[in-house]
Amino acid sequence: MSPDELVYLGVLAASIPVGFLFRYLSPPVKQGAGLLLGLSLTIATCQIHALHSLVTVIGTWIIIKSTWRSAPALCLGWTFLYLLFFRLVTWFGLPAPTPFANAIQLLLTLKMVSLANEVQSYHLEKKKEVSSFSKSPVIGGLCAEPSLYDTLSYSYCYVGIMTGPFFRFQTYVDWLRQPCPLTLPAVAPCLQRLKLVPVYGALFLAVNSVFPLGYVRTDDFLNDNFFFRLFYMTAVFFVFRMRFYAAWCAAEAGCISAGLGCYPEGAMSKPGGGPTVSYSPDPNAPVAYDFKTIQNIDCYNTDFCVKVRHGMRYWNMTVQWWLHHYIYPNSPFKAYVLR
Repeated sequence: MSPDELVYLGVLAASIPVGFLFRYLSPPVKQGAGLLLGLSLTIATCQIHALHSLVTVIGTWIIIKSTWRSAPALCLGWTFLYLLFFRLVTWFGLPAPTPFANAIQLLLTLKMVSLANEVQSYHLEKKKEVSSFSKSPVIGGLCAEPSLYDTLSYSYCYVGIMTGPFFRFQTYVDWLRQPCPLTLPAVAPCLQRLKLVPVYGALFLAVNSVFPLGYVRTDDFLNDNFFFRLFYMTAVFFVFRMRFYAAWCAAEAGCISAGLGCYPEGAMSKPGGGPTVSYSPDPNAPVAYDFKTIQNIDCYNTDFCVKVRHGMRYWNMTVQWWLHHYIYPNSPFKAYVLR
């Protein structure tokens, strides 16, 4: 494993026990500690390149404060244009960012676009309430516009800061405001998500040792038989999947240990989006909870589903939700992308 992969592994491993400790914190302390830990991790792994993420966050907050009506479109343009600049910084004589800065920037782009859409929805629903004199039925909407501190806390929350999964600002707020986090399920779902990680890790190491990715960049690989090269690429893709399966399952376990994305099953949560229906648990009956909001991978269905389209839905599921709600509706080819 490369040094960068060892750092990722260390971050993932440390996030799980840290998450259990966060369940003991009050909302203000949890918010501040999550921000401090995330910022420290960002600065330690990105050094000067951490400024890229800070510029992105400040720019997004200025846009939202300036014009909430146009914020989704403007933030989408701002974050992706800055992401383009981020990828081309060497053309401007600036040092190349670290792989960690790249991971943080990608996830931050998703968060900032989502935040702009959530703030716009908040203002639109608020206007409807004023005009109709009735409470809006919107599910999972904001109760107030986030401050700069709230925006920074959400952006740099240590949970999944480099590995995901993506989660909305409202999911983050719900996590902070959990009334009794110590009573929510923790150890059992965490172990359930981790049980196959050693298998994925062992398969990754074993197959990667026989079919290293570096070999495809050599002249010997180009001189090999076509069918051997085709088989070799299949093995490399298997290694790629095992690495992501292990990383994403461990990242989900870090969310579970902290209680992020924990909702009653009756809320019918979706990966990335959270609850889809209003649900008030019966105080006299036991409540079953799930962590579908932060589920990012369905390993079995990714490998064994019949259709490629279905396979995409089980891979990077929180990002698929983000695309479906913020990108596809504005696509000129809606008949194809929304199916």
